[in-house]
Amino acid sequence: MNIAKLVKINKKGQLVQIRKKMGIKQEDTVVIFTRGDEIILLTPQKYAEYTCGLMKGTWGSSKEEVESYINEERNSWK
Repeated sequence: MNIAKLVKINKKGQLVQIRKKMGIKQEDTVVIFTRGDEIILLTPQKYAEYTCGLMKGTWGSSKEEVESYINEERNSWK
């Protein structure tokens, strides 16, 4: 469930409430990107979940098709 909440940025520019809710601790790594005028903040694990399989089928739907695509690309470099 998504809940909208106004959160104040503290004197150091931190979003403490959001960090605590996400379980982000000091020195943890996060993924931050923008989409239009939105800022998306994800843990690396959540980012991996969202992007897993995103490119599936892009280079072919079988092992042979993928290998053929790779070989064509490699040959174009010569």
